[in-house]
Amino acid sequence: MKKYILASSLAITLSLFFPSCGGKKGFEEAEETQAEIEAAMMDGRSAAREFINKTWNDSIELQNHLLEARTKRIQYDTVAKPHCRAAYDSAFVSTIRTVRPDIAKALQK
Repeated sequence: MKKYILASSLAITLSLFFPSCGGKKGFEEAEETQAEIEAAMMDGRSAAREFINKTWNDSIELQNHLLEARTKRIQYDTVAKPHCRAAYDSAFVSTIRTVRPDIAKALQK
């Protein structure tokens, strides 16, 4: 009988404890994810600025510069964060389109 009472009180205590922690943890993760997405956007803009400011003489150099920008994106591939990857790509492309539309047209070909 004592084991039943002890097990019941333990189950009630755990059921009260875990939902309250889970809600707080979910909120903190949401804040962290938003901060990571914003950091990925800043990284994408930074990579685009570096790409725009470099000059190249042929398409091979252009491809090399694109690969350099791609290596900066790898950190978001390895941690499996699709929103961060999308934010990086979007910021990279929109920065190039805004600052140097001629380069954007050349990249679309």
